[in-house]
Amino acid sequence: MSRITKNIIHFHIDKVEDLGGFSPVNVPPGHYFWLLTRASITSDEPEFYKYIEHISNYFFNRVGVLQNAVYQFLILIHKDLSADLYINDFPVEIEIMAKRDMQKMVPVSQRDIADIRRLKFPNIEILEIDKVIYCFKGNWKFGLFFDLTRELDPDEMALTLGKLHRYLLFQYVYEVLENEIQFEEMIKDGWFPFIEIIGGEYKALSEAYQDKFDFENRIEKLVDSFNKARIEKITNKWWKNQVFIDKKNILQAGINAFLRGDNDGYINCINTLLPQVEGIIRLQYFADTGKGRVKGKKLLSYLIEKGKEKSGSSESLFLPLHFFKYLNEVVFSDFDLETGKVDLSRHSLSHGVAQAEAYTKTRALQAILVLDQIYFYL
Repeated sequence: MSRITKNIIHFHIDKVEDLGGFSPVNVPPGHYFWLLTRASITSDEPEFYKYIEHISNYFFNRVGVLQNAVYQFLILIHKDLSADLYINDFPVEIEIMAKRDMQKMVPVSQRDIADIRRLKFPNIEILEIDKVIYCFKGNWKFGLFFDLTRELDPDEMALTLGKLHRYLLFQYVYEVLENEIQFEEMIKDGWFPFIEIIGGEYKALSEAYQDKFDFENRIEKLVDSFNKARIEKITNKWWKNQVFIDKKNILQAGINAFLRGDNDGYINCINTLLPQVEGIIRLQYFADTGKGRVKGKKLLSYLIEKGKEKSGSSESLFLPLHFFKYLNEVVFSDFDLETGKVDLSRHSLSHGVAQAEAYTKTRALQAILVLDQIYFYL
C-alpha cells in the first residue's frame, strides 16, 4: 500500500525479509564470520554500492519505484517484519549551530553554519526495536546509515546521522585535514579551517594551495573580501561574552587598526590583538575555576575541552584537536634566534623579535579569526 500525504511518498509493506546485516567478506560454508549490523558510510567507499544495490533492489522493486528517481529514503523494519518506506520529500530536521543571529523563516546557507550536531525525522515514529536504513544525497555524493540490531538508541542515531551529514556537506574541510602535507603548509602560513570561513572562503583557500596558479593574487583577493561590513558581522557577536566585553575597548582598537587598511594599521592590529588571545583564555579559565596561575599548555588544553563540550564532539566543525595543534605551532610557537626560527607568534611578538615583514594584512586578519574561533569555543 502506498500513500502520498503533503508530497511525502510513503509505502507500507506487510511482510519483508528479516535483514540481519551484511557480510563484509566472502565466507565459505561452515565458517564463522563477523556480521555487520550497524554502519555509517559514504559513497566514496566501495562497499556502499554493494549494500545499496541489495537494499534498493529488494525494497524498490517491491513498490515499483525507479532507483534513479530516488535521492533520499528511510526504511523502518518493524518487529512483525512489516516495513515502512519513505522516499524523497519526507521531513528531515538538522540541528545546527549558527554563526550569527538568525531570523525566523530566513533561508540558511552553508555560510551560516558553525556546526551540525544531529539529524532527525519529525513526525515519523521510530521505535528502539525497529531496524533502520537511511540513505541521502549530499553534494553529489551519498551517505548510508543502517542499524539492524533492534537495539536502537535514537539520540545516538541522530548524532551519527548528523556526523555523516556534516562530513558530506563539508568534505573539502576534512580532506585537507587528511592531507597532512597540505594542512602543514597551510597552518605554517597561519591558515586554519576557522569557523568563520568554513562554508565560504576555506574551499577557495584550499583549492589555491592545491593549484598554485596565480597563488598570491588569489590569497590577496580572499583577504580583501573581509571589508568593514564583514568584519563587523564577525565582531558584533563577541560582545555577548563577558570576557570579550571586558576587553572591548582593546579589541575594538585592534579592529579599527585593521580597518585603516595600511601597513601601520596591520602592525597595530597584530600588536594589539595577538596578546589578547592568551588573555581571553586565561580570564575565562579564572572565571570558571577561580585559579589565576596556570601554565600555557594547560590553558590550551582547557580551551580545547571547552570546544569539545560546546560542540559535543572532537570531530565537529570546531575541530578542537586540530585547533590545539594550530595554537601550539602557530599562535604560541617558540622562537630561536640562533637557528633563525622566528615566526610571528605570541612569544616572538611579546619579546620584540618578530620580523617586520611578518606584520601583513593576512596575519592581521588571521589574528581576528583566531579570536573569533575562541569566541565559539567559550
